[in-house]
Amino acid sequence: MADIFHEVEEELRKDKYNVLLRTWGPWVLGGAIAIVVAAAAWQGWEYWQTQRSHAMSDRYFAALEMIEEDRLTEADLELQRISEDATSGYAALALMQRGELALQGGDAATAGYFFEQAADTFSTTSFSDLARVKAAMAQFEELSIDDLQNRLGEMMQPERPYRLLAMEVIAAKAFDNGDLERARSEYEAIANDLDALALPVAQRAQAAVEVIDRLQQQAALDAPEDAALEMPALPETPDVDPATFNLGAVLDQVDEETGALDVESPQMPDAAGILDSNDTDTAEDGQD
Repeated sequence: MADIFHEVEEELRKDKYNVLLRTWGPWVLGGAIAIVVAAAAWQGWEYWQTQRSHAMSDRYFAALEMIEEDRLTEADLELQRISEDATSGYAALALMQRGELALQGGDAATAGYFFEQAADTFSTTSFSDLARVKAAMAQFEELSIDDLQNRLGEMMQPERPYRLLAMEVIAAKAFDNGDLERARSEYEAIANDLDALALPVAQRAQAAVEVIDRLQQQAALDAPEDAALEMPALPETPDVDPATFNLGAVLDQVDEETGALDVESPQMPDAAGILDSNDTDTAEDGQD
């Protein structure tokens, strides 16, 4: 009897397994096939990406060789194609090279445009910041200090890699504008920055502070005395008697009084003139 019950249990168990297999078997098999297909697709996609990256690398370095051979028009055309065909990395590098070619050709506006495009294309913050600094430097003459501040302000945060260069661009623009106070403040902030110690940017900033101090001292020496800046007193207006009023006599009197006040108007120091007149002295000071 025990053997009969055992055989019945085995049969029931087999029937249960068959039901489960018929119910879930296709799903399990389909999942396994999907995993295999997905793995194969991933491997295929990685292989395709690798091959594509190698092809873009070959094209990019071929364009650089064209630049070395002075085939600039061909190089620029190939770089344009790369920027349109490649993914973010080589596309951005191609745009950077196009910006450099535009700079060599003296087209600062176009160079700035390409650098800005590269900054938007790069996926890495450090490369993007570098491209924006180069764009600002390319368009340095055309952009106002407010424009530069708006473009570079975000990358002056402590954690950004090119913040010192961005600060130096702002300082240089203030100096170029003749705003020596702001220029000195910006350069001094760079020179005293702990991250800038022993870096060339700190040495340049300290040298700029010294030059600005000398310019300000020279401007102070050349400035007129305080008394000379006072406006001369105006003549008092006499009482007029309508009965005896004579226009000719009044005009003669005004001519005499204003003639006595015919003095040179005080001139405020001209920052741009000071910079121009001290170019030679500054160059000599820098060589000491």
